[in-house]
Amino acid sequence: MIKLSDMVLQEVDALFSTLSQPVFLLDRQGRCLVPRQPDTFMLPATLQENVLVSKSGYLFLTLPGLETYTLATKDRPESHDVLLLCAKLIQTFKQEQGITKELGNALKRLLHEELSVQEMDTLMHDYDIAQDTPRATLFINFSRLHQQIPHDTLAEYIPLSETDLLIPLDTRNLVIARDLTDEGQEELMEYAMALLDTLQNELGLHALIGIGQVARSLQDLPASYEQAKKAIQIGSLFQPETQIYQYHNLILERFMMDCAPEDAKPYIAAVFNRETAKLFSDEMLETVNVFINRDLNLTDAARDLYIHRNTLVYRLDKIQKVSGLDLRHFKDAMLFKLADDLRKRDTSKTRK
Repeated sequence: MIKLSDMVLQEVDALFSTLSQPVFLLDRQGRCLVPRQPDTFMLPATLQENVLVSKSGYLFLTLPGLETYTLATKDRPESHDVLLLCAKLIQTFKQEQGITKELGNALKRLLHEELSVQEMDTLMHDYDIAQDTPRATLFINFSRLHQQIPHDTLAEYIPLSETDLLIPLDTRNLVIARDLTDEGQEELMEYAMALLDTLQNELGLHALIGIGQVARSLQDLPASYEQAKKAIQIGSLFQPETQIYQYHNLILERFMMDCAPEDAKPYIAAVFNRETAKLFSDEMLETVNVFINRDLNLTDAARDLYIHRNTLVYRLDKIQKVSGLDLRHFKDAMLFKLADDLRKRDTSKTRK
């Protein structure tokens, strides 16, 4: 939600003072902001941006891009042009003050914990941002630059509520602080899936989305932001086949990332060693991973691999004979997964 700064309101006041016909700038409750006076207007029930509506002898116009502000004046033949002109001039004032850019920069500094207490208070006051609204951070990483698509164009395609915060970071990353007052984790995941679908199908952009844990206040947003970034970093390593990663669902993967390389070596060597080097080809590794991902279900895994069930049984028997691991048993399957994921992590670090 964009709020006009005090400086812009002063310019609007100066503009209105030059007009021969009184014009009023109202908030969404009908209170008069410019000029300052105690009068309250009864707003029409249906107001749309940039659409003139007449009621009780007054003409009303909600400002485009500033839906919380409405212009009002006496309904006269010339009122139509007067309100449209005022709306354009206010848009010019807003652009000159760079409200959108200022807000984006302030929110970016918030994520990086660079705002002082006073600056935080100013941010909440000037842009009407509630401090204690629960929000989850969605970190969106584009696989290629999207400089050809401006952020304001992206904003038109991204579904946002009035209390969501869109924070462009650079040409490859942006953040959405999603208001979860009326939503839970299931709805948040559905939102992320719909967002990913929109980016891919409407704009042709390939993206990864990391989701941080819920921030209970604006001050907690940086922690959620860091978690969302880490979710992509960890999730894309261990689950490269997916594009949305929730930090709270990556407990095992986070544990493995924190495991020191020297501590991981014995676990990796228990599965990947000289005796098993020829056994675990790319095809065999794919077989095992699909089998584990299908919850050790032979029929489902064979179907996903496009092989006969007996072929899968033969491969599992071969693994048991060479490595001693019977992956049809949960304990052995988990040992393999742990060793394989640690191996992937260390291989990734070596490449970097």
